[in-house]
Amino acid sequence: MHLEPAGFIGILDFLHLLTYLYAAAGAAAGKGTLKAWGLYERWLRGAWAGKAAQVLTELTAAAARLGPPPDGADEQDPRRVAAEAVTYVTNNQGRMDYPRYRKLGLPTSSAPVESLIKQFNRRVKGTEKFWLKGGAEAVLQVRAAYLSEDGRSERYWARPRPPQRAAGHGPLRQRKAA
Repeated sequence: MHLEPAGFIGILDFLHLLTYLYAAAGAAAGKGTLKAWGLYERWLRGAWAGKAAQVLTELTAAAARLGPPPDGADEQDPRRVAAEAVTYVTNNQGRMDYPRYRKLGLPTSSAPVESLIKQFNRRVKGTEKFWLKGGAEAVLQVRAAYLSEDGRSERYWARPRPPQRAAGHGPLRQRKAA
């Protein structure tokens, strides 16, 4: 059983679930077959409808028909694929109440956040990016002010500020003549 902190609703990323269900359907009914697609579609629709227990029952039965994976089974071995899917759904069943999450307006996938993090990392932490202490934070604050569309950025740019170097190390020093 997975316990969540008070006020927190743990949600299994639906896209992660569908990858396990797809692989298990292929393992149970033959990879790339119409029968596997039908099984996958049934499990996927069941999970989306909040029938996690039913999906787990069917998934467990499919894995039992294949038998347990032998020690050292290849990761593509259908018995191992099905067994891993059963374990995954068993461990996450309490976080698969998708009808409730939709009703509450909660996201069922972390894909948009993961994409944003990758975009942020490329733009701020990417190669050839060098920031002085507080520099990235300052840029992010200015961007947030601009995006807020509440006049914050206009007020910021209207304020007088002392001239500074972009690097923030004070005035340029004259080189000594050699």
